[in-house]
Amino acid sequence: MEEMGFSGTVEDLVFSRAKRALELGCDGVISSGLEAPRLRNALGDRFLIITPGIRPSKNIEIPEDDQTRIITAQDAIINGADYVVVGRPIRKAKDPVAVVESMQNKIQKGLAS
Repeated sequence: MEEMGFSGTVEDLVFSRAKRALELGCDGVISSGLEAPRLRNALGDRFLIITPGIRPSKNIEIPEDDQTRIITAQDAIINGADYVVVGRPIRKAKDPVAVVESMQNKIQKGLAS
């Protein structure tokens, strides 16, 4: 971030850009679930939060994974995400259907809390 001329935290930058996107009329943002709580709390329910970097559990190892800012589907929903994007954990699973079913159950738990 410093090399690109940004100061502050990642969370501050994400918030600033999301606020600007909302002011410009965007319907939503793509954001890590790590920033979703601040976005939801400060900007309300006026826009969608779509969260990539979803993993089945906090300590999952995926070979050749370049994602460092990961979160579970359940935590993303609890944090305020409206939608989650899941790719590699399903594509690389020995049993993709089981991964999807497990994540769906965890999302339901997140919605209930």
